[in-house]
Amino acid sequence: MLAGMGIDVQVTSGGRVNSGAVSVDPTTVASCSLCAKKVEASVGIGPDRTACAPCLRDRLDALSVARFRLQESGPSSTIPWGKVSG
Repeated sequence: MLAGMGIDVQVTSGGRVNSGAVSVDPTTVASCSLCAKKVEASVGIGPDRTACAPCLRDRLDALSVARFRLQESGPSSTIPWGKVSG
């Protein structure tokens, strides 16, 4: 969550939930600023920027792999569970 901001989720054809407050709006169209697609649902990640679940998952996976490689085993080690393809 961004400092001072609540979590804002948009759901296509449903509306939005912002800091727990529900706003029903069947004309809502969720989109992702990262992959530039219309999506089922997205969440605010900054002023006028949103992300869908697949884009967030990709980034969380990359974060986990980077932390492992850089902090736990050093930059030249491979990850123990196999190759991650992108």
